[in-house]
Amino acid sequence: MARWALLLALLLVGFQSQAQLWQPVKPLSADYLLWSPTRRLRPSDFQAKVRPQNNLNQSFAFFGIRMQGLNMDLLGKGANHMVQNFFQHSVSYLDPADTLHTALELRYMQTQWDIYEVAARRLRQQLRASAKRIILLGKPDANELFQTAYDEANKRVIQYADETKYGLFLDKQLEWERQLASELTVLADFATAK
Repeated sequence: MARWALLLALLLVGFQSQAQLWQPVKPLSADYLLWSPTRRLRPSDFQAKVRPQNNLNQSFAFFGIRMQGLNMDLLGKGANHMVQNFFQHSVSYLDPADTLHTALELRYMQTQWDIYEVAARRLRQQLRASAKRIILLGKPDANELFQTAYDEANKRVIQYADETKYGLFLDKQLEWERQLASELTVLADFATAK
């Protein structure tokens, strides 16, 4: 009887030290914006203050993916919310010297963010598919899945920048947008916002 009680306790708590999913999901501060299918990046999102006569000659957007939650959350309705794809306002800026190309820069950075959203949805998919093994065995390691997804997204962003010359090759830009829209549709079950 004591064995069954111990097993039940371990199942409820999970092997948190192995899977590293041990912090409850907390909302992000107002400095962060979560990816949304309806809310695109706009100039007012870029709030970093750059000094006059700086050496910055391009725009910059900071995107990130974070994973947070309890092991048992992987089995519930809120599992998709354990992985968040965000933009940070206070460290992102638009090139103040190049206001003519703001629309192109926003489109380029939005596409980068969409690449990270595809990676976040794929990670959510993997976590949900592996939930019981993560909880019972600690394998696969959720942190390794996270790192792999993030590394693949970073490589894909580089490929995108190269193939589109930072969004300037408009035909290639359109191809990337179509491809990402298709992938986001296929992975719709792993979105956080509908």
